[in-house]
Amino acid sequence: MKSAVRVMEILELFSSMKIPLTGMDISRRLGYPKSSTNAILKSLVALGYLTIDSDTLKYIPAFRMAYLTDWVPHTMIDKREADKLLEQLHDLTGETVTLSMRNGSNMQFIKVLPGKFPISLIIAKGYSVPIFGTSVGAAYLSTMTNPAINELYSRYRNAGKEQGIDEEFQAVCADVASVRKLGYANLYNRVLPDTGAIAMPLHDGYIEHNLVIGVGGLATRIRRMEKEIVKMTKSVVDSYRRWAAGRNVKPIGRSRSL
Repeated sequence: MKSAVRVMEILELFSSMKIPLTGMDISRRLGYPKSSTNAILKSLVALGYLTIDSDTLKYIPAFRMAYLTDWVPHTMIDKREADKLLEQLHDLTGETVTLSMRNGSNMQFIKVLPGKFPISLIIAKGYSVPIFGTSVGAAYLSTMTNPAINELYSRYRNAGKEQGIDEEFQAVCADVASVRKLGYANLYNRVLPDTGAIAMPLHDGYIEHNLVIGVGGLATRIRRMEKEIVKMTKSVVDSYRRWAAGRNVKPIGRSRSL
């Protein structure tokens, strides 16, 4: 498990640095022992995912790495398109705007634009919240079938009993039913006190693993502006769906069925 984590952190380091790196550079920046760093790098070179310059002893991702996930852009939102949508919504609302995806029984924020108000919702990129009992979670669950939600909830409860998880299934069903009726999630004071969030599924069935766009902030401010925020968010989501339809984004796996 430790080696798998280190491999991904090494690849993420290359992504953030965008330059060739020596084994010493990588060891120092990530705080890994030199011996284990060199062992991982040699394995990645042997597998064809990294190349090494024999003169400078610097490593860089190989073309095989680029081809490994070249199919993904054809099934998911383009990063530039995502950035454009989020920035547009951020400018319109001034609130914290997020893009999140499901990761197991959690929703993980993969993009965060901090709010412009003196008191704003603070969320770090990469932070996760439960899929049950949150706005982004309810928005995602609304794209799943009821039997699939039931199965996921059962696994969630079984895994979380020792952690004091007590989100009742009736409340979960009520949250999902509300999203399906309104077209968006609007939950308040669920994860953090005095906060609220509006969330909508972005893909709406284009791919199995839908992304969710959210707008969060001070509960009183979100409540007061809820109708306007929903209108702005829906406009951005509809814009994306028109873009996706024109791009002919193909679904992965089963299509959505409620």
